[in-house]
Amino acid sequence: METKFNESLKPKKKRILRPGWQERLPIKPILIAIVAVLLLTVLVLINRPTASVLSSAELDVLKSAGVLRVGVDPGIEGLYRGGDGYEKAIADRLGTLIFGSTEGVTTIEVDRYAAPWRMNDGEIDLAIMSMQAFPEEGFSCSAVPFFTDECVLLGYDAFDSLYGKTVAVLQETPCETLLYDYLDRVEPELVVHPAADYYSMRVMLRAGTVDAVCVPRTVAQSWQESRAQILPISLGKIPYYAIAKKDSVLIALCDEVFYDWQRDGTFAAWGTQYGLEWGSNG
Repeated sequence: METKFNESLKPKKKRILRPGWQERLPIKPILIAIVAVLLLTVLVLINRPTASVLSSAELDVLKSAGVLRVGVDPGIEGLYRGGDGYEKAIADRLGTLIFGSTEGVTTIEVDRYAAPWRMNDGEIDLAIMSMQAFPEEGFSCSAVPFFTDECVLLGYDAFDSLYGKTVAVLQETPCETLLYDYLDRVEPELVVHPAADYYSMRVMLRAGTVDAVCVPRTVAQSWQESRAQILPISLGKIPYYAIAKKDSVLIALCDEVFYDWQRDGTFAAWGTQYGLEWGSNG
């Protein structure tokens, strides 16, 4: 039989939280704090360059030497000309990240053929100049391009069809790939004339051996003479990459810088500054 005495002996559950405790919590400040932490985490994750890249053993060696040697191509309008241009600005940015200033940065003018062996000989650490990876093994290029140019045709006589025309192009380059693709898709009567170097292409064009040359727009702009003109035929886009030895942390650093500068409009601003028509080219 249940009595008041027995009832008083039953263990009573202790209330850990008082009624209405949820209403008294500072919900809004807590949510704001959580969102702030998440945003900070995201910013840390996407912030470039990452601490792991900047603290690598490879960069420690560069810091000890105090010099970053960057190969650049002086023959491309706007990318590097007279100590100024995209490539110089990129080199300076990398120097600032690695050394804290641009004083340790040295730009070395090289062509696409000499760059691989000069890198192997230790004369340059990085090449910011190429529309493709070096054909030799042991090198890698950035996943993110620092510039995208238009592949165009340059000739003395105006024409809007490549039917029966002979066009010279630098062999084993993206321009050659685009030209052959155009031949397969659009104009099977096009004659492609592969060339070993740009100098040979200019000679052929001047001599009338070919009707036009296929080159990036930046190259065409630097080649234009009194009668030469860029023809109204666009073949596609040509990306330019940074290249270093395989597994070099410099490539990861370039990818992060290039990604940031594409997003924040730095590359686009340079396009306007150097007259590279970034809006249509990249």
